Amino acid sequence: MTINDSNTINVSLEEDNSLEEVVIVAQGIVAKPRALSYAVESVGSNEVTNSREANIATALSSKAAGVQVTASSGSVGASANIRIRGNTSITRSNAPLFVVDGVPIDNSSFSEDPTTTFNNSSLGGSDFSNRAIDLNSADIEDISILKGIAAQTLYGLRAANGVVIITTKKGKSGKTRVNISNSVSFSEYNKVPGLQRQYAQGGVVEGSQIWRGPETGEGDSWGPRVSTLEYDGNSTYPFNPNGRLVPVGTGNGVAAQTYDHYDFFKTGETYDTNISASGGNDIIRYRASMGRMLQKGISPNEEFLRKTFRLDLDAKLSDKISLNASAQYTNSGGNRVQRGSNISGIMLGLTRTAPTFDNGNGLTGQAAADNASSYFYDVAGQELPNQRTYRDGVYNNPYFTAARNKNEDDVNRLIGKMGLNYQINDWLSIKTSASIDRYTDIRTIGFDRRDASFFQGRVILDNINNQDVNWNAVLSGTRNLSENLDLSFNVGYDGFYTKSTRRTTFGDRMEIPSFFNVVNTATTQNFEGTRTNRKLIGAFVSTTLNYKDVLYLTPAFRNDWSSTLPVGDNTFQSYSIGTSFVFNELLFKESNAVNYAKLRLSYGKTGNDAPQYATSTNFIGYTASGDGFIQSALFPAYDQVSFERNSRAGNPDLKPEETTEFEAGLEFKFFENRLLFDVTYYNRETKDQIIPIDTAPSSGFIDRFDNVGLISNKGFEISLGGTPIQTEDFSWDISVNWTTYENVVEELQSPDQVITLNGFSSTSSVAKEGESFGAIFGSRFLRNEAGQILIDDSGYPLADATDGIVGDPIPDWLAGISNTFAYKNFSLSVLFDIRQGGDVWCGTCGILDYFGTSDRTLIREQSTVFQGIVQSTGQVNTQSVPYFDNTASENNNYWRRYGFGGLSEANVYDASWVRLREVTLSYRFPDSLLDDIFLENVTLSVFGRNLWLSTDYPGVDPETNLTGDTNGIGLDYFNQPNTKSYGLEVKLNF
Repeated sequence: MTINDSNTINVSLEEDNSLEEVVIVAQGIVAKPRALSYAVESVGSNEVTNSREANIATALSSKAAGVQVTASSGSVGASANIRIRGNTSITRSNAPLFVVDGVPIDNSSFSEDPTTTFNNSSLGGSDFSNRAIDLNSADIEDISILKGIAAQTLYGLRAANGVVIITTKKGKSGKTRVNISNSVSFSEYNKVPGLQRQYAQGGVVEGSQIWRGPETGEGDSWGPRVSTLEYDGNSTYPFNPNGRLVPVGTGNGVAAQTYDHYDFFKTGETYDTNISASGGNDIIRYRASMGRMLQKGISPNEEFLRKTFRLDLDAKLSDKISLNASAQYTNSGGNRVQRGSNISGIMLGLTRTAPTFDNGNGLTGQAAADNASSYFYDVAGQELPNQRTYRDGVYNNPYFTAARNKNEDDVNRLIGKMGLNYQINDWLSIKTSASIDRYTDIRTIGFDRRDASFFQGRVILDNINNQDVNWNAVLSGTRNLSENLDLSFNVGYDGFYTKSTRRTTFGDRMEIPSFFNVVNTATTQNFEGTRTNRKLIGAFVSTTLNYKDVLYLTPAFRNDWSSTLPVGDNTFQSYSIGTSFVFNELLFKESNAVNYAKLRLSYGKTGNDAPQYATSTNFIGYTASGDGFIQSALFPAYDQVSFERNSRAGNPDLKPEETTEFEAGLEFKFFENRLLFDVTYYNRETKDQIIPIDTAPSSGFIDRFDNVGLISNKGFEISLGGTPIQTEDFSWDISVNWTTYENVVEELQSPDQVITLNGFSSTSSVAKEGESFGAIFGSRFLRNEAGQILIDDSGYPLADATDGIVGDPIPDWLAGISNTFAYKNFSLSVLFDIRQGGDVWCGTCGILDYFGTSDRTLIREQSTVFQGIVQSTGQVNTQSVPYFDNTASENNNYWRRYGFGGLSEANVYDASWVRLREVTLSYRFPDSLLDDIFLENVTLSVFGRNLWLSTDYPGVDPETNLTGDTNGIGLDYFNQPNTKSYGLEVKLNF
């Protein structure tokens, strides 16, 4: 450039689009978004950290279309169920594959009870984490969600349910930068079932409502009005220092009291500290980080602690060879709480407690848990005290559970990876990597002596070990075939090997209270629950043909060899073909409004291989399974040994489940990328479902796995984003995601077949032909052909003699609405989460109605006319009947006439909600205040999560699922309540 003699040079800079955005897709391959024939959704670092969730899976709630996350409860370290485009398999896992920096990692969860299978995970006990919780959100740079089969092809069988690709933060060339963040937050329960405080413990005796105390062992709250009672003044009465309750005028004049049982819960606390250092030069770049997160839950003594250490290295060994390596160590665990169908559970004992009984004996929260007089009372001549409960030990006092029982886990996990990249020439490269993911999960579960479930005490020592090894090599190249046609390709091979063991020792009849060691028990049982090995080898190829950066064709193919498939017939082929047409320059070339327009089409096939050992008949230790209400028993037990042939026959002819999918999408960007729109339609079918089918009794087996059944899944996903306002000092960004889908079991062995996915013998989540996946199955009202409820001659609804479908847990639609407002150094982000439709069975509600503790039973003195048709006359019912006829017995009322918990149908509720999922207000200190100190950046944030919830669901927060990370959905039975939280965070960069 010639300057001549001028001392002034005017330079005008124009925007350069040469640095086009790229995304990381399957097998770590980098692609241009315009070339993708399928939908990929990204969640950025700020979106993940703003959630303030310990579990990465839960942090994705309402942030991406087509992704549904359900936390099992509000317990610290709780597991979460994540599904991408619904469910495809009845017996196999429907969870997506998690991949961190190209390394597939394990995201399993193991229930407390080792005698149960994946699809019948424990309905009680403690809620232990899924292993995605071992990842620290402070280390995450970006999360990409691969939703369609075309996106998953290169991962083959392991990716049948989608892929969550996590990219961690890396070091950059330059000086060493140190980042420190520290946050503290407080939490409390956000929603609990309503309890009544007007009627006392007791029932009907000889036509009168009488107070019946804890010493009777009776648990009903169908007694007289509390306002008609007073204390008798007997200070020696162990269940209340004021004495027993008697009618007004016959005692000491002190009016009867009622208690807020939810004062059991305390304010939870979370402390999260993260430190990282990164830097490097042209040869080597590094990032090292440490994190420590301590959660103290809303239940006394509930705690979860996670410590993470991570190191990432990128090195340029020569002009052609580069190395990348990473290592992460995580130690996590704590003390969990009992929940669910479990008489030792907190919510079960707490919410069934009569309003006139004080669980804390004058104390609340942690103070009550720390004082044994809250839950014990001495008995003359007895070595150990009795448990002080409203039913005299029939159920646990929740403070006993929190103070005396233990549910501890200690997880040590190492994830390591090393990779080499070799640039063969300017158009061809090869990369290889090897990784290991290994963890041990050691659990100590103790039920102290005087526990309601195990009166003499029980100790469970549980040792879970898992190791995954992955290795791969990918050859990648790009060639210009002509002036207008480019070709890129990837040819690769990868392998996966996993082995898992679980060994459990049960010890019963403890000698010394609170000493949870098997040497302190009189009898022991040893159980080897799982000992599994699996190997999967895959070879794959993908290509992209690019015509003028306008039209792309992207075929891909993979062949898997699986060790779980029959010997000699253990291969499975996944394939896809897609096209992307970027047509804005053809149709909107003269338009200033449309900057980008793209049509995507793809079709593909993938599948699920067989369950381990399903192709052969094996021998197992005998287990007498419970049903959620009754404890399981495993052998050897009761001085008996049992090792028998499995009642399920092996099938050497099993084929993999096969899923095919068609996907179409449109993408637009308007007004200089100020407005973005993406809509996707998909239609997916999975045939050859591997399900158990009945066999002839003469075969000697009950059932066997076979390829029977078809599941369909179709839906729409819409993403909308934009910047409506942008000025020098102020901007407003908004993004909306919306999802609707139908997930239907189209075919099974027969129309009458019902396969239980999870649940109880009375109410369960099932697969049934013609119904939604996970439909709620249970007892129901009797109806005529028009669907009207039939009424008996006494005026009450009739119960159907046969069970059937009573609810659909699939929501009508889901939406997330995120707004970010920035004004100078202030930033405000707000995320709303909306769910419309979808049912949840509130088993909690039915049981509380049965015992008379729910606020719904406050209408017990009223009468009603039940809508329906009188069966005997065919006429509309007009007969008024009382909810509770106290002239007979407490069983003569609407809430008890259908049995324990009532009819399933009567307790199925719509689970729609609108919630304020997240809100964060941040202030970044001006640079002018930091010029004279070592700090480069200081940011102060206040935040909240689940601060507001609007729902008509009467139980706990309907974002709950008793069975955790299993295929069963839509069940709420004394689940731990979810929480709302608020806190403060400081970030320092220097």
